[in-house]
Amino acid sequence: MSQENVLLLRALIERWNRGERDDMSMFHPEVEWLPLRAETEGAYRGVAGIERFIADTDQTFEKYELRPQFVDLGERVLALGSIRVRARRSGIDAEIPLGGLFEFRDRKLVRWEALGSEEAARRAAGWSSTPRTASLTPGLSGVSRGLRNRPAR
Repeated sequence: MSQENVLLLRALIERWNRGERDDMSMFHPEVEWLPLRAETEGAYRGVAGIERFIADTDQTFEKYELRPQFVDLGERVLALGSIRVRARRSGIDAEIPLGGLFEFRDRKLVRWEALGSEEAARRAAGWSSTPRTASLTPGLSGVSRGLRNRPAR
């Protein structure tokens, strides 16, 4: 099942990068989306939350392209790489580090937490912050950084 999660996530991100963001079939009804801004604005919950995230992102950015590499962690997938954005108002391009953990239930994405950097994502997943080939360490269950109590959007 785990490699299947990588393939599901890859398909979702490829569609996102092509601008195909209307199909909510890959999201679990109880999906929890924790972008970096969730620390101040709250999490996006449920399919309606995903739709709000997309609308918020499209309002802010002309371009929002995910460029991850994936690490199969069984029921979770670690994504490491970058996000390329172009601000809608200023036209400024930027490349933002991407480190995130994705969880699946019933072949659907049920949780995504952006952790801001590869190092932070590796730590949250229980990986050493040194080489990418570091071995997996036990204790992968404690990923949340206390964001579950933030208001839903």
